[in-house]
Amino acid sequence: MAKARRGHKRHRRPRDPDAGGGAREHWRSDGSPKSSFGSVDEANRAALQSRLEHGLDLDAYACGICGSWHLGNRR
Repeated sequence: MAKARRGHKRHRRPRDPDAGGGAREHWRSDGSPKSSFGSVDEANRAALQSRLEHGLDLDAYACGICGSWHLGNRR
């Protein structure tokens, strides 16, 4: 009998980025989903907080996969 692995949740990302939108817009590079925000204002507040606390320069964008707002690196 196989042992249950604790604390290791594995998230699947879409196999074909063209089939489900851009995989990078909804999933992190480690396969976990990005944090979701209900509005652009909420996402922008989180981006400002990240900038003040950690020096990260992030932008809010609407996700084509889930319809929520996510934060991503500025380009």
